[in-house]
Amino acid sequence: MKRIEKIWLLTILIDIVIQAPLIAYDPGDIQYKLSLTDSTLIFYGSFRTVSRPDCLLEIFFNYNHIKALASEGMEVQLVDQGTDWSLIRYKFRRFIFFENTSEWHRKLDRENQVLDIKLVSSVNNQTAMPGMISSSGWFKVREQGDEIIVEYHQSCQLTKTLITELFLKILRNEAIQFMQKLMEYTNTNCIDIPAR
Repeated sequence: MKRIEKIWLLTILIDIVIQAPLIAYDPGDIQYKLSLTDSTLIFYGSFRTVSRPDCLLEIFFNYNHIKALASEGMEVQLVDQGTDWSLIRYKFRRFIFFENTSEWHRKLDRENQVLDIKLVSSVNNQTAMPGMISSSGWFKVREQGDEIIVEYHQSCQLTKTLITELFLKILRNEAIQFMQKLMEYTNTNCIDIPAR
């Protein structure tokens, strides 16, 4: 890619980050911590809910819920599925010209109330954009006394490019926004749903 195109791409990304709204949450809503290095993001988030564990696990695993929780500009396809696993393809478009296609293996362990997620493949259409080297994570439902706590963990390592650090900061903001959306979605969709 020519130097002018790289500078143009970097300028667009900086402009988008600067214009992105700052997100403020009540301390009682979502708790999160993260570690950010020059090419790695490790995110952990949690929130308390009144939703039942079986309904939460269904939301984490069911393709229709996964599709509903996808961010804007993302297509979600169910590639394959078994009783306790699935292979999901995400096609993500950003900045008009950037596209990433990734496949994720998801494995549900109902007994331990956890859904493990692992990146199988990831392909970018632009070499200037950071590529995903590896990524894995999990959703977990933890019962603590009368409270239900939803936990989400994700680690992601990217290739190093001119904009990797900036891109990781965008991913960090999107992870926080996802946790807010997940909390609202589970609180709306797990109310008064009878247990199976």
